[in-house]
Amino acid sequence: MTSSAGHPAPRGRPRRIALAEASQVTADATSRRLRARAIAVTAGSRILIFAVAFAAAALIGVKELPINWRFPSGAEVFTGTLGHLLNPWAHWDGVWFIKIATSGYADEGGSTAFFPLLPSLLRYLGILFGGNLVVTGVVISLACFGGCAWLLHRLVRTDFDEVIASRTVVYLAIGPLSFFFQAVYTESLFLLLSLACFVFAREGRLRLAGIMGLLAVLTRSTGVLLLIPMTYYYYQQRDWRLHRTDSHVANLLMIPEGLLVWMTYLSLAFGNPFSFAGAQTQWARMLTAPNYTVGRAIAAAYEGGRQIIATEYGALSLSMPNRWGAVDLAATNIIALGALVVAALLLWYGARRLPPAYSLFALASLVFPLFFPAHSVPLMSFPRFALTVFPLYISLALFTRDRRWAHVAVVTVGLLFLVLLTAKFALFSWVA
Repeated sequence: MTSSAGHPAPRGRPRRIALAEASQVTADATSRRLRARAIAVTAGSRILIFAVAFAAAALIGVKELPINWRFPSGAEVFTGTLGHLLNPWAHWDGVWFIKIATSGYADEGGSTAFFPLLPSLLRYLGILFGGNLVVTGVVISLACFGGCAWLLHRLVRTDFDEVIASRTVVYLAIGPLSFFFQAVYTESLFLLLSLACFVFAREGRLRLAGIMGLLAVLTRSTGVLLLIPMTYYYYQQRDWRLHRTDSHVANLLMIPEGLLVWMTYLSLAFGNPFSFAGAQTQWARMLTAPNYTVGRAIAAAYEGGRQIIATEYGALSLSMPNRWGAVDLAATNIIALGALVVAALLLWYGARRLPPAYSLFALASLVFPLFFPAHSVPLMSFPRFALTVFPLYISLALFTRDRRWAHVAVVTVGLLFLVLLTAKFALFSWVA
């Protein structure tokens, strides 16, 4: 066989092309398999969580609590089997969101601590579900969680590979607190908006990124931290040259504008634009330095552990809120400190492996709640706040990539604690 120039055709080229094509086919098949596994875990985790909560509510029963904590209008609307299946997802903060959606904000009582986007969605989308705000909230959270899994995979896939992207989604789905992603809480909605802001900012679509950031701020106060990655990507795309700042920088201002919208409403309605901060006294929160919070958290966890081991429940109960038992208070402090340690380790591990925008956002998101400790539980809700700090899951996926034992351990421990904490939450017992 000769070429058109009369020289023999290279026999190795077709073989190399065939090998390359075969390799590509294999890689594509592997990617599809990994994506399918991530999708299966994402869907399966939701089914598992529903099943665990249902079993806990049906077999054990909901914890006795003051009537106004359990039964706001529309928060527990089902009885029997449907009640066991759906009512648990409107516990704790879910009660607040449904109260606000049905009755609006009040100048006293702490309602202004909860930002308005989720209650607004409950109120108006609830029309589609006959005014049933429990079903509405669960549907919103599940829909947003599906979007979170898709956006997280898309974002991570652009900076890493299919293995890391799929594994990150798996870790998000089976995390010990991932049941919050289907409760009447802001976790799913906030994470969805945060990821959308990242994706659009990274792609240079700043107007859409700004809108997502504005909505994130109207969901939760920590949305203002999205200004960090938006600013990073804005100047990265301009080669870090300040003189190349243009009119598109105005899109970054949408994020603080979201906070201004909320403050304007509070000023007009109650005459106090900062009432969202003042309402934190409802949970005995204070403003202090992060190092002080960490020190108090270590002391609280140590004392709680010591008293549990010594079975000194009476002594432990002297400083506890009325809503918690002695063991609950100690366990909450221990779990919260453990979450802080794990988050700090993942932040450290990812510092040199993640894009700077990811690490900066994660650092700010973890430090922010340390400024606002509560009295008896310095790290109150910290594990739940860390739940939406998605760069931590990427760090974990990077760590376990070549360590099968670590991956197995993460999956095993994650599922074990997911089952236990889901049951605890379903029984109206405080988790985070």
